[in-house]
Amino acid sequence: MGNVANLELFTARVNAFFLSLGWGLLVVILLVLATYLVYLLYKHRDREKYALDFVTLLVRLPKGIEIKIDAAEQMFAGLYAIKHDGWFDFLKPEEVISFEIVGLREEIGFYISCPRKIRDLVEKQVNGAYPTAEIKIVDEVNIFNEKGRVAYTTLTLEKGKYLPLKTFKDLPTDGLSLITSALSKMGEGEGAMIQLLVQPVGKSWQDAGRDSVQKQKKRESDPQKANYSADPKEMEAINNKLDKPGFKTSLRIVVSAQNEVSANVHLNNIVGAFAQFTSPHNSFVRDKFIIGQLFMLDFIYRYLPIWDWGTSVLNTEELATVMHFPNKSVETHHIKWLIAKNAPASNLIPTSGLRLGKSMYRGEVREVFMENRDRQRHTYIIGKTGTGKS
Repeated sequence: MGNVANLELFTARVNAFFLSLGWGLLVVILLVLATYLVYLLYKHRDREKYALDFVTLLVRLPKGIEIKIDAAEQMFAGLYAIKHDGWFDFLKPEEVISFEIVGLREEIGFYISCPRKIRDLVEKQVNGAYPTAEIKIVDEVNIFNEKGRVAYTTLTLEKGKYLPLKTFKDLPTDGLSLITSALSKMGEGEGAMIQLLVQPVGKSWQDAGRDSVQKQKKRESDPQKANYSADPKEMEAINNKLDKPGFKTSLRIVVSAQNEVSANVHLNNIVGAFAQFTSPHNSFVRDKFIIGQLFMLDFIYRYLPIWDWGTSVLNTEELATVMHFPNKSVETHHIKWLIAKNAPASNLIPTSGLRLGKSMYRGEVREVFMENRDRQRHTYIIGKTGTGKS
């Protein structure tokens, strides 16, 4: 009887120990989660104020431009410079830039929305890649019909973040043609926007990808653990993606139409245009976890999800494939092309005399004067009625 009692006492003590250990682990987990939640709330405490300080830029290029899609990759590589690298920058939200293609009735425009404080940097990177582009501040575009219906979705990568899509180097034609063609179908009272939010990310996703490749190679080298041989082309494709800078992205599509049926038809057409980027390794799929009110709030304020739900990681080549400015190969009607080119004021203009006005070119403002002796010569001032020629 004594042995039985001792065994029961020992069992009770073991159970109590593991029970207390379980409760202790639970408390630790809850504390970690609570700390992380407080960190996120602190980091994004000024989220709305930050979003309200965005500026919208209309980007237009000459219709006959021959520039290649590689230019967009150069642009995104330059925009990686907005990433924070200071000691305490992890407490600040990373900068977000929104690239948008808007389709209205007989009108397709290309826009960039960004924080006002990095506007100059964004413009310089765009002009560096697209020297003939005109960038102008405009009011935010409204695609919504007050009496209409809305359809929307988010596209994310189907598989791992380091598995690549098909890029422009493997596409037979410019992928932008299919996308703008779907946007050109908007009728009266209809509108659509493709919103691509981009935010530079660190190297952790690249490290995870390389670690996965190394583990696969080790499994293949061990006959007892190798279940299958990995596709060499897939391994090469993964390494190619990992070699270039990555951005955390959220790809949203919103359509407003007269009725729900039309809105969904337009949405399906636009989503279908992204099927061309499907590779043997990865593809875009619709995000299944969307809460309507939260989605529209994130869309309007251009919020990048705090959690990773609804986001992907694309490198500069993939971003250039999905989002770039049109060239002469895109023959879709109603694109907002640049009709007339701008040029900077000559360095030879006088710096004093009769003030005629201001010259504005790529953010540089210069006063334009006419010297007194020039007023005696034949002078031609060309401009529309009401622009101040007199």
